[in-house]
Amino acid sequence: MRVHVIDGANGFVASHLIGTLLARGEEVIALARAAEVVRRRVADALRCLGFDESPAERLRVRGLALDEPDLGLPVTEVFAEPCVYWHVAALVTFFPRREEELLDVNVAGSANALATYERHARPGSRYILAGTAYQCGIDTEGPVPEHWPSQAPPDRFRNFYEYSKRQAEIALARSRSVREGAALVARLGVMVGHSRTGRALTDYGLYDFLRVIAFFARRTPGERVRLPCHPDANLHLTPVDTTVSRLVALAAADRPPPVSHVVNGATVPVRDLFEVINARLPIELIAATPEEIRDRPFGRFEAVVNMRAKYTATYFRHHYDFAWRSAMAPPAVTPETLDRLVSWYVREGLPE
Repeated sequence: MRVHVIDGANGFVASHLIGTLLARGEEVIALARAAEVVRRRVADALRCLGFDESPAERLRVRGLALDEPDLGLPVTEVFAEPCVYWHVAALVTFFPRREEELLDVNVAGSANALATYERHARPGSRYILAGTAYQCGIDTEGPVPEHWPSQAPPDRFRNFYEYSKRQAEIALARSRSVREGAALVARLGVMVGHSRTGRALTDYGLYDFLRVIAFFARRTPGERVRLPCHPDANLHLTPVDTTVSRLVALAAADRPPPVSHVVNGATVPVRDLFEVINARLPIELIAATPEEIRDRPFGRFEAVVNMRAKYTATYFRHHYDFAWRSAMAPPAVTPETLDRLVSWYVREGLPE
């Protein structure tokens, strides 16, 4: 049995991955910059996943510094045995003027994690990069293949976060570990809460959009707001519980493919998402084409809402089609699951 070494352990995906592995009896070393809060985050994730939280007590936690030699780790301990090293640590932001931070964490930090692994990992180890399916940028004529990507300038991406994740993949593709068949990338979709309860321990992605819409809906109820959308706009929503189960299976496979989209081909139409939000909040969201908005420009309220939501709502302006395989795909998000995800966050996740 290989030890699982997981960096970015305080994050949404990593904490649930750690919880799942601990519940299965696996040995895990969690690496995090704020190591003192890891056990609490993992205990929360275990409860969210429906497990007893006691396995969090046997978790080994070590400090992580992506910008220090060997990540600031006690490498003789961390790499004492063959391991699966999960590089999950990342800066996730769609806001402008964060380019330098994104390069430092998602590109230079990823390169340091890979170099540390390659210097110290024992034979029989495996390196897994948690990527994003949306590293495809705005070139979404699909299906986007499960191939290593090529270089593209930053203006071919919706935001610099996507560009930074593409750069991390390119660096990994050129590594010794990939040449030896000991490394791979798992490209995730839009991470959301638990498929059966709707509970979400994150405010990113879909939940950032919901937070903005709820603020305006509660402040000025009953308004009608158009958002610019592709006629067939869709999202690859992936519940955290089913996603981490697929990641665990990927790590256990004998010869996994080097690039995998951990998404389902059955996507959530943005119009369906808007219908669920409209049923749960006092607002009417309408998917409109850019041509319709050009012919009838936004009113003041619509303009303000669109301005506040623009960094996440930009994903509504595209249709996405990713190559995928049923063995790696989390189950599709059904209308019932979608309602559960939105209603839990509206009821319990929003700030007062």
